[in-house]
Amino acid sequence: MRIPDLAEINPVSRLHTLIWESQLPKENRPLRAAIFAGRITWVILHDLMAGRANQQAMSLVYTTLLALVPVLAIVFAVLKAFGVQNHVADLMREFLAPLGAQGAEITDRTLAFVEQVNISVLGSVGLVFLIYTLVSTMQKIEKAFNEIWHVRSGRSLARQLTEFVSVGLLGPLALFLAFGIMATAVSSEIVEDAATVLPIKEALQYVGLIMPYLVMVGMFSLLYKVIPHTHVQPGAALLGGLTAGLIWVATGWAFATFVVTSARYAAIYSAFASLVFFMIWLYAAWLILLTGCSVSYYYQNRRHLSPELGVARLTMRDTDRITLAVLVIIHRAFKKGGRLWPAAVLARRLNVPLGVLEEIIYPLHQAGFIAVSEQGGRIMPGRDAAQSDIGEAIETVRRGVQAGALSSMDINSDPAVDGLFTRLDEARQSILKRTATVADLLAEAETLKKEAAE
Repeated sequence: MRIPDLAEINPVSRLHTLIWESQLPKENRPLRAAIFAGRITWVILHDLMAGRANQQAMSLVYTTLLALVPVLAIVFAVLKAFGVQNHVADLMREFLAPLGAQGAEITDRTLAFVEQVNISVLGSVGLVFLIYTLVSTMQKIEKAFNEIWHVRSGRSLARQLTEFVSVGLLGPLALFLAFGIMATAVSSEIVEDAATVLPIKEALQYVGLIMPYLVMVGMFSLLYKVIPHTHVQPGAALLGGLTAGLIWVATGWAFATFVVTSARYAAIYSAFASLVFFMIWLYAAWLILLTGCSVSYYYQNRRHLSPELGVARLTMRDTDRITLAVLVIIHRAFKKGGRLWPAAVLARRLNVPLGVLEEIIYPLHQAGFIAVSEQGGRIMPGRDAAQSDIGEAIETVRRGVQAGALSSMDINSDPAVDGLFTRLDEARQSILKRTATVADLLAEAETLKKEAAE
């Protein structure tokens, strides 16, 4: 009688085998999509259990509590100039709807504070402080999104001031103006006459029900597309927005049920109950937003997923290969016609995740081997090919990738092993003396191309 393996008994192990060891069928698209969905769900749950998203969400809750009134004051002042400031209250009530009556109380008190802030009498220093609060809040949101996308460099201060202020101020304005246009269109005579027809009336009712959720999904998708300082594909941003929207609706319903049935918590916390529920809902809201961002990241890198690491990493050997490949490709393209490679296109060319490639690009950029344009992230040579030392480039990237690692001088090895690695290093240096620069590699490539043609 055969004794079954532990992996056959453990349901988690069986699920792991089903998701990660199944071949991706090329013809059966529904099965392929189901496998990808299972893998993305697996790595997101792994991240949640590791606690990284939880820490980011708690940090953003603290930031939100500090910045809530100043940010709302700026938004309220801008919207007031266009006569749509009353929509702020409606939006806050919708956001805090799961809190029930306590949400309405928090909305009224917060807006009462906001209305007492008179920006016209604050002076230049006060206005600068309010704008700084808005930008620093967006910076922390960008940092959280960049950590999910494994982006090491953020936007410059000039781009932060222009883009974050635009998103923070013009975004709500555009949203509320859109609501106003929609409300005007719905109340027009043509629509009212058409609504007398039963099918059209029912269709308008369904549109009215799903429109808030479509707007929510659109807002989430826009954030996932714009805020990370990297190239995010529209499909990945949309899927993240859809996922976050669905989780938001389900969590809102569950939290509303919890608030209604938690009278004993109100008795325990007394006057602080509203604040406690508000902080819990803020935490849930940020966790949902970060989860949607993770969905966008993992979907865009779905072909490189790993059950333990989320997105697969490169070995040190392959890191060296990609380092030199990046330098050769951008120098060859620049030499032939000045073509600049966007990082996303280069990642597809090399068949590596964009985040992994950016971990190689960053130290090369810092050391001056390459230059990266501010707009579009296009990569170009930072040095002449004859001045780009291969050994130096490899060591530069290794130091960046291995930052924080133990020094080889601190490790107690064995004389025989140390001797072997010394000979390997000497052989490597001997080879690099013959092919020392990127220009040498380009010349070798041309020779191999001619030999292949012959």
